[in-house]
Amino acid sequence: MTIDTQTPHDNLLAIEALFRSPAFAVDAADDLAWRTSFAELISRVDKLLTQVEERGQRIDFTKGIGVQGKIQDITSLVHWMHQHLPAVAADRPGQWPQNRLNRYINEGWGRFANGCSFANEFDGDIAFFIDDQRIYLHSQLHRAVDQAKQVLAI
Repeated sequence: MTIDTQTPHDNLLAIEALFRSPAFAVDAADDLAWRTSFAELISRVDKLLTQVEERGQRIDFTKGIGVQGKIQDITSLVHWMHQHLPAVAADRPGQWPQNRLNRYINEGWGRFANGCSFANEFDGDIAFFIDDQRIYLHSQLHRAVDQAKQVLAI
């Protein structure tokens, strides 16, 4: 079943399974598994947030959102990431290029090999980056999904 034809409840079950995936463990190997799981998670969360908007509401918290002065709410950040995943994947057919899609686990800062600065403000959280845009697994994606569940009453 594709994401577009799933009910919000079915999509939510898939999101929760992804949240528990070994690919998102803080000690997970740095292999393609987390990239594939991240792409599916962003696609599913994007669909869930779109379903919230279709009901006339929006998940719009801003804590920890924004990189290099770009300010967005969580819904616009998830939409942006979802829109840019195909471009990232197209850089090397069949592979997720490590220089544009990155992650950093636990609190810290530095530069990726592609020259983009990164910072993770939350110890124990995983920050995912497409170029210079950052999203946190626990602090943002879990929170957005929890708020969407309340709006959608699921």
